[in-house]
Amino acid sequence: MDFDLSPYRLALSHEPFTFTLYRDDELLLQSQPHDEPVIAWEEKTRSIQITLPSASLSITLLENTINFRWQSNNQHLKSKIQNRGHWYGQGELIHQRWPLDRVMQPETDLITCDNGPTGLLCIQTPAWLSSNGTVILAHTPVRFALNQSKQSRAQFKWDLGAEQAPFDQRPPADSGDDGDGLLTLGDPNLHFEILLQPDLPSAYRALIARLGHPRSIPPAGLFTHPTWTTWARHKSDISQAIVLRFAHEVIDHGYPYHALEIDARWQTQYGDLDFDPDRFPNPKAMIDELHAPGFKVTAWVMPFLDPQAAAFTEATAKGYLVRNSNGEPYLGKWWDGYSSLLDTTNPAALDWFLARLRTLQDATGLDGFKFDAGEAIFLPEDATWLGRSQGFARTRNDYTHHYIDFVAKNFALTEVRSGWHNQSAPIFFRQWDKTSDWSYANGLRSVIPGLMSLSLTGYPFVLPDMIGGNAYHEAPNAELMIRWTQLNALLPALQFSIAPWDFGEECDTLCRKYAELHTEFAPEILRLAEAATRSGEPIIRPLFWLAPYDARAFVCDDEFLLGEDILVAPVIEAGQRARDIYLPPGTWRAHENDQTFDGPIDLQDYPTPLETLPIFRRLTQ
Repeated sequence: MDFDLSPYRLALSHEPFTFTLYRDDELLLQSQPHDEPVIAWEEKTRSIQITLPSASLSITLLENTINFRWQSNNQHLKSKIQNRGHWYGQGELIHQRWPLDRVMQPETDLITCDNGPTGLLCIQTPAWLSSNGTVILAHTPVRFALNQSKQSRAQFKWDLGAEQAPFDQRPPADSGDDGDGLLTLGDPNLHFEILLQPDLPSAYRALIARLGHPRSIPPAGLFTHPTWTTWARHKSDISQAIVLRFAHEVIDHGYPYHALEIDARWQTQYGDLDFDPDRFPNPKAMIDELHAPGFKVTAWVMPFLDPQAAAFTEATAKGYLVRNSNGEPYLGKWWDGYSSLLDTTNPAALDWFLARLRTLQDATGLDGFKFDAGEAIFLPEDATWLGRSQGFARTRNDYTHHYIDFVAKNFALTEVRSGWHNQSAPIFFRQWDKTSDWSYANGLRSVIPGLMSLSLTGYPFVLPDMIGGNAYHEAPNAELMIRWTQLNALLPALQFSIAPWDFGEECDTLCRKYAELHTEFAPEILRLAEAATRSGEPIIRPLFWLAPYDARAFVCDDEFLLGEDILVAPVIEAGQRARDIYLPPGTWRAHENDQTFDGPIDLQDYPTPLETLPIFRRLTQ
């Protein structure tokens, strides 16, 4: 049974039941079989009703969209779809490869995670875009897998305090045909759409029409000048003297700057919003001193409240915390002990949180906050929270959504690291804490694939975490610091913490050069940011934006476009002093020496000495 959606055709097969989607004669998507179907067509609603032994499926044919609704009492109901192309989108992974089908994502609940056991990270969207122009967008709580291994693999329980699988196994790479090639979606009442478009950029636009996009931009200074933060350099060993000394070092070494973040831990107890008087004897005087040379100042906060905090006692009395089955504050593990969670689905709890943040700002002069955490994985499955008890939150991901929505509505000079359907928020979304190495496993090589994945799911304002990583296990060296700064130079925002001047004069000179290059390109970045608020087009784009049918562009994970006319090809391998570069169609001029090239072309062994970042500007289409 065939249904004409010209130029598309949906073919339904009996015994077993499958659906196959074609564009002209090209096979785009195909489902795996279900047994014993009864199929009926309803002309009035343009819907196909399929009855199976343990489920029913309604397929509605709309303009450029096919809507699928499953109904079943079977908790194990799954829809498995074969893609004749590459997959993109979804969100952040620990082992971040591009396209998504280069890894084997095991079956798991799609929730926002910190250090997720299967590799999921803080910002997720239930949307998968195909290189053939189709999009699958899920609307129900979904359990999923993508190209999962054909062989059984060890499962890891989430526990921030326990040893988990190595980063490069979350998820593992597909060395060839080890994965099953399927997108598997599961939910007893699964609802998803297939959006039909001729190519990937058009597919992105159709998706953003569903998800929304920001209507304003974050403060311009966050784009034009770097943010400096205390975390990676000083961790929690901070004080008023250390913060001021760090700021003066930035100035003395001639770096551009805008915001200075005072990261953990400036307060006495987590959850309280007062500076520790032993380490910060006069926070207002400190912030006044930072304001004098032009720094904006922010402080790190999160939705965890330590039982020793005065705020914990107050929030407990008011009923503002996530609770256990006994009605008591639920103590859960996070990366620094056990704490309770603020119930971000409770408007009264958020009003209380906001009032305390404003009081701190009024007392000290703080300009904003860095809002950390908020991932659904911190919310225990058996917890009680307002959104669940009143039925307006369907999954734990709604905890993330309400938290980020609160931040976006009340603060502009800010950053967050989690997100679930928060595409309309006009704030910066930070990538997960990067590891200080060169790898795809959360190191330098993961920055571009991760940023493009977030771009393709509707987040134009992405902060690529700290240059050089967080130095949790080992510190970066000078070469890694230089190459990391170069990669970041033409991204929407820069963030430093580890000081380049600690690695010698050459590192200091080159990192400052590329921090200044960022300010040189800032007007173009700002123009693209403003354009994103009107059209939803991303600031950072994959190469297939200019070559939507080119197989080379589909898999290029070490170059990116700034808008449509600037291509950046950073060095992301240690010791590399020449690299291959693919230029899409058009005439391109090298920023370094004005040499021109007619694309599409592969530049073999293009010179990339340590002081060089290959940048090309498109002169003609």
